[in-house]
Amino acid sequence: MGTAVRNAEEKVQKERKTNLLVLVREFLAEEGYVDTLRCFESETRLPKEYVLCDNVDLTAVVEDFEAYFFVRFKKYPKISRRLCSKSDVADVKSKEKTKAPRLQKQKSCVDTCVENSSEPEFFRVEPLGKIDSNNKIEAPAIKLWKGLGSFDGYDDEWKTFADIIARDVITKNLNVKWSDVIGLETAKQHLREALVYPTKFPELFRGVTSPWKGLLLYGPSGTGKTLLAKAVATECSTTFFNISASSLISKWRGDSEKLVRVMFELARHQAPSTIFIDELDALASRRDRPSEHEASRRLKSEFLVQLDGLLEASENIFLLTTSNLPWDLDPAILRRLEKKIMVDLPDDASRESLFRAFLPCNVNRYLKTDVDCAELAENSEGYSCADIKLVCKEALMSATRSLIPLLERRDPYGKVQCKEITTDHVLEAFEQVKPVPCHVEKFRNWPYER
Repeated sequence: MGTAVRNAEEKVQKERKTNLLVLVREFLAEEGYVDTLRCFESETRLPKEYVLCDNVDLTAVVEDFEAYFFVRFKKYPKISRRLCSKSDVADVKSKEKTKAPRLQKQKSCVDTCVENSSEPEFFRVEPLGKIDSNNKIEAPAIKLWKGLGSFDGYDDEWKTFADIIARDVITKNLNVKWSDVIGLETAKQHLREALVYPTKFPELFRGVTSPWKGLLLYGPSGTGKTLLAKAVATECSTTFFNISASSLISKWRGDSEKLVRVMFELARHQAPSTIFIDELDALASRRDRPSEHEASRRLKSEFLVQLDGLLEASENIFLLTTSNLPWDLDPAILRRLEKKIMVDLPDDASRESLFRAFLPCNVNRYLKTDVDCAELAENSEGYSCADIKLVCKEALMSATRSLIPLLERRDPYGKVQCKEITTDHVLEAFEQVKPVPCHVEKFRNWPYER
């Protein structure tokens, strides 16, 4: 008798495992994860004759579980969670290596009632009613990557180029928020108009008021253009393509144009998406120069064609570019970039905020600061954000150099007095760090001269 029961349980467990494998296999095939599906079938060796029944899929199973969980506990289940720290990741890995002991199955209240009474029992099931807003499942903060196998033009050549472009997709959290970008309010406002507000208020961005499809950030070096792009990658729930010139340049004839085309096709497939190209002048310089190579001309022509398609497309795709030499860009490229914003040198208020951010009151256990940020802002006229950061770093390093000999020869029971950095120390650092020449007036006059 015991052997028959054990065999029946093993048969149920085997059928359940087979059902799970079939559910996962069909889900991967439906979502287009071709390579993952191939590896999955190779490892599981699941027979092809097993298929899902009608009206059954992994999504339906999860939805049924959520409905059952809500009926029983009046809240939705939390199926997945984000690892917040490295210690959490280490804990998960250790749990994977150490197999947990099998839990003993406990009898439910229904089993107890059936065993203890021969009379029929009735259970009250409350209707779903209104869903409490506090129990709603939060949408994941990450942008899920769609399987490439569901793309209409999928083939081996397209997959090869798509893999090259996919390497430049940002998958980690850069942790740069809008509040981390000091100043640059105009640039932040236009980026929100292009990426954030159309999702929140779609009825406002239709027809003529459709959001910007292409935006150029230009200005002196070190003013925060790339930092703005990092904020976009962090704050906006879009697939972020961080494209460099090396990703689109190939030594083989015709491959560069194919890479450009695949980049835009992949962005449409992963929409909503943002394509960020830093230093656009390296790819889209003027075509009227005598030294222009024929391969470079073909690349720019394909780029122009794809930009035309981007402006006319209904998909939520945004092109963000930066340049330190906007006057070297091809006029046809400039026409297709609908919005051009100069990222200027920081003003007095921004410089004061920068010094306050880079020189906190307590730097570490050995360094603290007591500086007049307003006075430092007055003495830093013409300095970019990067220059101000270098000034603060130089002042902190000067104080650190004087502490290192004391820390090296101190005894274990001795004390090293905390060193205070004053305004005079930072003013001395100004003598060591000079602003990089940027010809800011040329940037300011460029929109009126082109």
